[in-house]
Amino acid sequence: MAKYVCTVCGYVHEGDNPPEECPICKQPASVFKKMEEDGERTWAAEHVVGIAKDVSEDIKKDLRANFEGECSEVGMYLAMSRVAFREGYPEVGM
Repeated sequence: MAKYVCTVCGYVHEGDNPPEECPICKQPASVFKKMEEDGERTWAAEHVVGIAKDVSEDIKKDLRANFEGECSEVGMYLAMSRVAFREGYPEVGM
């Protein structure tokens, strides 16, 4: 059994032949492409630690400042949640 991918929406169909039309985007069978099974997978995104080592120092400084700001906001949100619970608004404090 082969796999066919709709080139418009990405729907994957398993069967001997592509479907007459895509069940998602209603395109004809001509837009389906047979998926090759070569054993090696490719990924759309690659996550590598240390990939930004050559970036300028001012960009790194700004990213660190942004990260520290986001980390301190967590404490503020927790404090606001506790106040909402104390004042009788549990749905806001969740």
